[in-house]
Amino acid sequence: MAGLGNAAAQPSEAEQSQPSPKEWLAQRQAEFEAYEISLEAEKPRQLVLESRSLLNWSNAERGADVGAVFLWTDRGRPQLIACAFGRDKLLRHEFHSLSTEPIVAQRGGEAVHRFGPGALWQELPAAQGAGEAVPPPAKQRALRRTQMRRQAERFRVVMGGKQPAEMRQLTQPIYRTPAELEDDIALFAFVQGTDPECVLMLEATSEGKWRYGLMRQTKWPLKVELDSNEVADFPSISRTPAESPFFVLKPPAAAE
Repeated sequence: MAGLGNAAAQPSEAEQSQPSPKEWLAQRQAEFEAYEISLEAEKPRQLVLESRSLLNWSNAERGADVGAVFLWTDRGRPQLIACAFGRDKLLRHEFHSLSTEPIVAQRGGEAVHRFGPGALWQELPAAQGAGEAVPPPAKQRALRRTQMRRQAERFRVVMGGKQPAEMRQLTQPIYRTPAELEDDIALFAFVQGTDPECVLMLEATSEGKWRYGLMRQTKWPLKVELDSNEVADFPSISRTPAESPFFVLKPPAAAE
């Protein structure tokens, strides 16, 4: 019986041939570095890919053992977020614009997708029943971080389908703009397992105001509440239309 137990514990040939999570992540980093991402403006500006994954994740409920989040920025401001997940033929790249301007993606000189504006900023209202405006952003960066976490806790995200489930909010932002910028933006992820399904952008503006934006990170339906009031309803997606701010593709590595 001991021998049988040891044999059962041995990984299969297919499992042995799979890259480790570290190797998988390095491969995905190289794939995302191959994209040329630019803001489509009168004078187009190439976006900068952050040097490392913002979040390495897994999702046991969907059988995803490896995933990673990548981000392109413009002068420190987040503009395009992406997830890589899956292995072999199931490998996918999933993008969502965080910009108020169109974004053009190319790879090897070939067009990949034109993203329509994906950031719909809204003023952050006072907490329900508070009777007062949201406290202005603190002057100290560390105190603003605490304020941001408290404001993010006011949001609730439910992913639909046959069995709707509430997503867990990560308490720490997965990205925050550099300290030298006048506007302070933090990205908060709502996750299943540690897999981000929705991203909340919170901004403390240089004018002393708060605003927020919500972006999906899944094709499944999502509902978002702020203080128990629905503020976003993302329907399920079977096929992304042209110029959609949300786009999923099968990268070349999935065809190998």
